[in-house]
Amino acid sequence: MANPIGKILGRRIRRIRQERGLTLKQIEAKVDVSATHISEIERGKTSPTVGALERIAQALEVQPSHLIDIPLMQEATVQKAEDARPIFLHGGTVRVEPLTNRNTLSEMSLFIATVNGGGIVADTPGHRGEEFCYVLDGFLEVKVNGKAHVLRPGDSIHFKANHAHEIRNLTRDPVRAFWAVRPKLFI
Repeated sequence: MANPIGKILGRRIRRIRQERGLTLKQIEAKVDVSATHISEIERGKTSPTVGALERIAQALEVQPSHLIDIPLMQEATVQKAEDARPIFLHGGTVRVEPLTNRNTLSEMSLFIATVNGGGIVADTPGHRGEEFCYVLDGFLEVKVNGKAHVLRPGDSIHFKANHAHEIRNLTRDPVRAFWAVRPKLFI
């Protein structure tokens, strides 16, 4: 019988596998670990060897450390305004202001993104997890699986991040939006 950590590991493997839309048989074919053994790992009935864990992570397209090294946040953390350092992405057209300490071990990122007029974050491939956006100022187009959603101040969108998505400022003025992303972005 696996210990409580083994059960957490198993649940994490199952969640990622299901988010990716993979069956136990598909994982078995990719990693040469039986579907029965993978099922036992997911249910916390047994713990994988290091080699099996590495192959399962490869099939799930994540680093092995991602399966075992996301400790739960233990205490409250404070992000002081003077310590926050903005990050500029996409050739400087997007300014990201982290609202959470990047060094804190947590499972989500919270930030304010400012997209310059006409700015675009194009063809972001899908990734596991989910995203939430709340527009503070301006007009933002968020495409999810090719379907465009135009958001105005006060509008929000919440979507599974495994779908391809694109973000575009529809105006010449900057647009500001609050974002919550799970799992944590390391930016």
